[in-house]
Amino acid sequence: GKARLGEYVALGYRDIRDVPAALITAETQQRIHRVTCSGAPELLDAARRELGALPYPRYYLDFETIAPAVPFWAGTRPYEAVAIQWSCHIEETPGRFRHREFLDLSGAPPMRPLALELIECLGDTGPVFMWTRYEEGVLNNLAGLYPDLDTPLAKIIDRLYDLHPVVKANYYHPDMVGSWSIKAVMPTINPDMDYANLEGIREGTAASDGFIEAIQAATSAERKADLDAQLRRYCLFDTEAMVEIVRFLTR
Repeated sequence: GKARLGEYVALGYRDIRDVPAALITAETQQRIHRVTCSGAPELLDAARRELGALPYPRYYLDFETIAPAVPFWAGTRPYEAVAIQWSCHIEETPGRFRHREFLDLSGAPPMRPLALELIECLGDTGPVFMWTRYEEGVLNNLAGLYPDLDTPLAKIIDRLYDLHPVVKANYYHPDMVGSWSIKAVMPTINPDMDYANLEGIREGTAASDGFIEAIQAATSAERKADLDAQLRRYCLFDTEAMVEIVRFLTR
């Protein structure tokens, strides 16, 4: 934590590599120190065993949301994260993928059609990969909006598989600088897949702003088409990143 960091600075250390290993007691910090000092990434075999045991089909899911102060649609609350887009890579059998997505920039409430298409896309069986528990909250919000969809959405929630803790427990690269966010992990696995290289929208806040701009009546058709392409590319990039991470951990 910050208190421990303050202690190291007070002792005169300016680089993690200068701190004696004996001073570091937290397990995660010990790993960060060990890998940073070695300069070589560390990947444990437990990730391959755990992920390799999961069945097919496998689904890689990412949502984008907006949380406006003044809600756009009936039934939504101020600052509530409302689902407006999803991307899903479907791995039918090992290495065989297809892609599905949902995005509606008409300005009509997208939540119900988004939920119905997602339920149909994800079917009944197979793990649904996501990154951190964010997707679970989004699905719970959808179930709250549409009680008639509660059962199929609850079944999806039961199938969610969070990749973040698996990666955190089994992988670290010095370039991650203490972060296991997908944006920190991805370039260390595949340098060609760096969010910084995306044109236009490259993070969630910009995606939210882009959607809100796109549904305004004053937005030109040309600008709307440009935002549509950027939003689709960004959300697709998130699920492509998870595909790449699972491939890396299991090869």
